[in-house]
Amino acid sequence: MCGRFTLTTDIKTLKNVFQLKEYIFDYIPRYNIAPGQNIHVIIKENDSRKLRLMKWGLIPGWARESKIGYNMINARSETIDTKPAYKGPFQHRRCLIPADGFYEWSKKHRSRQPFRIILPGSALFAFAGIWDRWISPEGLIVYSCSLITAPANEYLKGIHERMPVILDREQDYETWLAPAETGSLKGLLGTYRGKMEFYPVSSLVNSPKNDHPGLIQRSGI
Repeated sequence: MCGRFTLTTDIKTLKNVFQLKEYIFDYIPRYNIAPGQNIHVIIKENDSRKLRLMKWGLIPGWARESKIGYNMINARSETIDTKPAYKGPFQHRRCLIPADGFYEWSKKHRSRQPFRIILPGSALFAFAGIWDRWISPEGLIVYSCSLITAPANEYLKGIHERMPVILDREQDYETWLAPAETGSLKGLLGTYRGKMEFYPVSSLVNSPKNDHPGLIQRSGI
């Protein structure tokens, strides 16, 4: 499970790395992104990549109530093409969720020590995601998303048994966003094999109310 992440880069870097053509809101760095919040996602529309805001926690288009989204922040890669809530979005509504780190809590420590996990150099990357459109009984349109998870790699097994599906190459960004046979996409949903780093951070990250640069600083165990 992945329940918190960071996106601390500036908008210029974000636009360059992901070749964005459009964004329609004021962008600010985030240091403790939590489920239920609006998050930045990248979709492909009219053959160009666009940055949008969506609620983290997928609400299927057929759902009766929006609260189902709180249980659908993650989608398992192993069943994403078979579960009713995820099958349609996987086939037709895929997105990139940009990030430069995520948090996990180690079960080995009595106090559940939080760690921030990053790529070398704090490089920008994307989680593979899916999204959907839901209309409330009152006619309110809600766009929401879920990030996909896979079994943890050797770097993270000691912290958590699962991790987000990480994409870090332009070729993979394009493949994931482009209309395609879903069978060819399953190959992107494996466990990330690149190098990763992690370090302990303050327990202040436990509260989603906290969102400031101090949260990503190393904190001694």
